Parts: sequence; C-alpha cells; structure tokens
Amino acid sequence: MYLFLIIFMPCIFAYYCSNCDDKALIPVGAVGFLSSALLCALRAFFAFAYRTPQAGFFSNYIYFLFAYSLLPIAAVYVLFFCIVKDDVLFRIRAYFPLLCAFFAVYIPYTTLMGNRAVYSGFELFCKPVLYAAMIVASALCVRYAYHAYIRQAQSRAIAWIILFIVVLFVPAVIETLWFVGFSIALWLPLCAVYICMSVCAFFNARTDLLFEKNLLVFLPLKR
Repeated sequence: MYLFLIIFMPCIFAYYCSNCDDKALIPVGAVGFLSSALLCALRAFFAFAYRTPQAGFFSNYIYFLFAYSLLPIAAVYVLFFCIVKDDVLFRIRAYFPLLCAFFAVYIPYTTLMGNRAVYSGFELFCKPVLYAAMIVASALCVRYAYHAYIRQAQSRAIAWIILFIVVLFVPAVIETLWFVGFSIALWLPLCAVYICMSVCAFFNARTDLLFEKNLLVFLPLKR
C-alpha cells in the first residue's frame, strides 16, 4: 500500500540521473538525501511526530506551506547555494537534483510518521506526484529567471520569479483543501491541472525553443 509513496520520488531522481548531461550534478543528490535524513532524524528525536489537526483553512495552509515548500527550500537549497563555491550556473542547475533527493526521503517520512492505521489516497498517491510536480516547475522557473537575468531581460526575470512563488504556494492550497474536508471535485481537478502543467513544462523544456521569453512552456504545444 505504501510502495508508490516510497519509490515514486526516488524513481524520478533515478530517471534524472540516467538522462543528466552533466554527471557532476548527480552527487548533489547525495547532499539532498543526507540533509533530508538528518532533518527527519532531528524531527524524530527532538519533535513530536504527531501534529494536532487544526480546524481553520488558514492555519493549516500556513503549516503545509512552510513544512513542504518554504522551509525545505530555504533550509536546503538556499543554504547549499550560499555555501557551495561552484559557479552560479552549476548552483542553479543543482536545484532539481538537490530537492528531488531531499523530498524522496522527506515526503514518505512526514506522511508515515504518524503511525496511523489507514492513510488516504491523497497521501499515498497524489501527494508525492504533487510535490514532484512542484520541484519540476519551480526548477524551470529558477532556470529561466536566471537566463532572463543574464540576458538583461529584467521584466521577464521578474515574471519568472513571480511564477516561481506561485508554483511554491499552490501545492499547500491543494493539500489544505483536502485536509480540511473540501469536496474531491474541488481539489482533485486543481491537483490534476497543476501536475499536467508541470508535465507539459518538463517535455517542452527538452526542446530547443527559448521558452524563457514567455510562459508557454507550461501549456501543451503542437510540434
């Protein structure tokens, strides 16, 4: 029952490693795995494993936003970016393998640490895909913002930064809608659209088109 939750993100990372054109980025994944294992160990030893559910939308949204989007990126990627002495392009490209490896441990651990008897379909299937989509989409935003910046296209760089923020904030909305009991007819289509747009971005970014000029990378395009 837990197999998909546990192996999905590692499979994404393995796919990345097998297709990565810069093998120097692969060891970055080890940093992600180790930092996630360390964080999970600290949570296990020094924090309560069970969070008391809150009734309101906003309080739950803030929790999911910080726990699964803002804090992991701030604690892992920003710290990595500041410490590593490689060139900026390498650090930009390290965003995906670092966070994919981090979430490969973090998502299963934080989902299963409650030791409940039953887990929902959202937790076991939707959640890992949702946050994998977040990592893919946000990695592209970081990459395109950087390319726009070095080309001195400041307005496009700002647009990609804004989209990066939106990409990080949406998964917490979807998870909160599920958590507080909104209808599946509301959160499931939002989840599906978000994932599909990320998948489109992934495949479109593999072409030679200069997508940092616009947001078409997130739309299905005819070849």
